[in-house]
Amino acid sequence: MVSVKNFSAGELLEPFLPDRLKRELRRISVSRLAYHSGRVVPGTLFFCLFGSKADGHDYAAEAVSRGAAALVVSRRIGPVAAGVPVIAVEDSRLALSAAAAHFYGYPSDRMKTMGITGTDGKTTTSYFIASIFEAAGYRTAIMGSNGFILKDQRKQFGLTTPQSLDLQEYLHLSLQEGAAVAVVEVSSHALVQQRVAHCFFDCAAFTNLSGEHLDYHRTMPQYLEAKSRLLGLLKRGRSAGGVVLNADDYYYRELSARAAHLPQLTYGVTAAGAGIKAVGLRQDESGRYSFNLLGWPEPFPVELRLPGRFNLYNALAAAAVARREGLDPAAVVRGLASLRQVPGRFEEYETPAGFNVIIDFAHTPEGLEQVLRLLSGRRARRRITLFGCPGERDRRKRPLMGKIAELYSDMVILTADNPAGEEAGAIIEDIRRGMSTDPLIIPDRREAVFHALSTAAPGDLVLLAGKGAEEYQIIGERAVPYSDRQAVADYLAEKGFGGG
Repeated sequence: MVSVKNFSAGELLEPFLPDRLKRELRRISVSRLAYHSGRVVPGTLFFCLFGSKADGHDYAAEAVSRGAAALVVSRRIGPVAAGVPVIAVEDSRLALSAAAAHFYGYPSDRMKTMGITGTDGKTTTSYFIASIFEAAGYRTAIMGSNGFILKDQRKQFGLTTPQSLDLQEYLHLSLQEGAAVAVVEVSSHALVQQRVAHCFFDCAAFTNLSGEHLDYHRTMPQYLEAKSRLLGLLKRGRSAGGVVLNADDYYYRELSARAAHLPQLTYGVTAAGAGIKAVGLRQDESGRYSFNLLGWPEPFPVELRLPGRFNLYNALAAAAVARREGLDPAAVVRGLASLRQVPGRFEEYETPAGFNVIIDFAHTPEGLEQVLRLLSGRRARRRITLFGCPGERDRRKRPLMGKIAELYSDMVILTADNPAGEEAGAIIEDIRRGMSTDPLIIPDRREAVFHALSTAAPGDLVLLAGKGAEEYQIIGERAVPYSDRQAVADYLAEKGFGGG
């Protein structure tokens, strides 16, 4: 935790306390915040949070034994050491968000902060936005699925959007390191779980919406409602924030209506009224687009280095954010053209054995189809697709993904992808229900990758989908070290080709 001054518990929790408690808690000095008992040291204000696997209230006694100055709870707990205040609030997650923002001096108010949400494309869009701001001369931090990234610094989170305390700490660290801009991927879970409740944005950009996380949100209307919470986190006053929307997306009209009170800028390819638009599209044999970009006083040419129509939309979203923030068109051209690779997003390797390997995070039916459609347009001897579906997530998408993989592939290998508390074999069987042909089934992912590569011949395309840049496999409640990228490198080294 980066260094900041001490506060009193009364200051940090003021919005949640009656006047009597405010005075009483001003006597308690707080030098650290924590929501994990293992991070408690003397002087820590410990927040007991409800989790999907564990309940932080069960660790209150351990936090006290480590020197917690006070506890913040949202349910009754057993007796703790005498003299340690127990502060009851309605929502300890919201209280943590507020306290963390105060503790770190509301860093989002002291820099340009861009929030990106949507089902697919958040990570690549955030990289495009950062690339444009860097081209315009702004040091820029990224926080999202690939972790915290600022120049040579990188820290993985394990979540698309980190817990509020970590988010505020990394925003503060970004300021200390000279960043003027932060680009934050904002997940629907984070919005519902109050992780970004006190992070305020200059711009909120929406990529697209499709059925995802319905195991958590249950219905598309609830998912849409969760995503729409980002609209309430825009900065107000003289520097009021605005919204960037995909005019070609099915849910555009609904989102636009929800944002009717806010400044809006749209982007698209087919929608007639899009404010930022790509025209004169040209696509090379690798699937990379060049086009003329409309939305400034004069159109200007853009060339992308990332392939696929999905990356065309990601680039347009980033360009719209740049337009909204008043950046020069020259920075947009340089920023879009200079992004050549996003870790784990259509990350392609030409192997010495003559076949190509593509590692991609595609883990939704729409995402998988977009990648496979791009590959179907490329000349190849065979297309080999390896993927699985996460455990304890929406089961309805599993057969859909099986059907899509079968449609675009010459060979399908089904394997594990973060099975968590489910059996990998049961998940694979759900995927198979959508297929009319028999896939190859190899539950161990490393073994499956090795088999896919050993089967590949010169001219083949091998897609390893679902994990992207992840460096773990969730089995049960353990995060076991694993990486598709490392598995490819290990296979090639074993065959005498060196690293991947």
